[in-house]
Amino acid sequence: VTKNQTQLVASLHSILGGKQEHVVCCDSVKSINPSTTEVVVYVLLRSPTGATQRIPATDLASVLTSTNIANQLKSQMFVTNVISKVAFTSSQLSLYLDKPPVGISPVLWEQAKQENPDPVKLIPVPLVGFKAISERLRLQKEQSEAHFARVELIGKEVEDIRAVQANTLSRLQQLKRKHSELTHRVLQVMVDVEVQKKAGFSLQPEEEQLRVQLESIQQELNAPNLFKGRLSEMLSLIRMQSLAEPGNNSATQMESGVLASIHSHLTRQQDGISHLLDIIRDDLQHLEIIKQGLQEKVAA
Repeated sequence: VTKNQTQLVASLHSILGGKQEHVVCCDSVKSINPSTTEVVVYVLLRSPTGATQRIPATDLASVLTSTNIANQLKSQMFVTNVISKVAFTSSQLSLYLDKPPVGISPVLWEQAKQENPDPVKLIPVPLVGFKAISERLRLQKEQSEAHFARVELIGKEVEDIRAVQANTLSRLQQLKRKHSELTHRVLQVMVDVEVQKKAGFSLQPEEEQLRVQLESIQQELNAPNLFKGRLSEMLSLIRMQSLAEPGNNSATQMESGVLASIHSHLTRQQDGISHLLDIIRDDLQHLEIIKQGLQEKVAA
């Protein structure tokens, strides 16, 4: 029945007259026994304005149990019974709860009412005999299986959402890298445009100040007693350590943790120097272009 649910809804809609304002909806499909299935349906009435209203279950049941439609349901859809699923009225509920069923102790009935986990939606139902208990166990098993199936479906949906999230994060990282590349290209174009605009003009005070700062950085990097001297000293210590024999207790032997710290420090220093050198080379190229522009202007 579940596989043919769409066809079932279409057939029921056709039997009810096939009116466009009627919308047949299938609420649930549950197996009662190997040869019987319970199908819960309801019908919505759609107004010309687009608003929908649910037809009462009693009205729908009275239509489905009429002679003509009941015969069509039996011959075309093999329907054996039609009942309306409605809640108890207040008077019906009070009449059911106030009087214990036959064969049930009033004390047990009162205890069942007090232990009801949801008095609004649930009512106590007596179980008499092994057949009733077996039927209740079967229904509980089916409900548990339905819950497990739903949990598995939700778990699969969560996994799909996680996969989509991972793909989205990967795509976001790619877009961030592309944005960074485009930003760098735009900055390079801005530099080239600025160089072209300033070609033939003398250096501005802030540009002259920047040139002095770059030259000062270059001098510090080339100074023998600063960065280069320290790097040379550290490299000499590392070479001495590599040439030292195992077990040598000389003053030049160092622990592995110290070597790792020196290596990490040297790596950071080298990366920083390389970055500064790249900036200086680019700025020197720009200054050279500005210088050539000034020379051409003077020559002209």
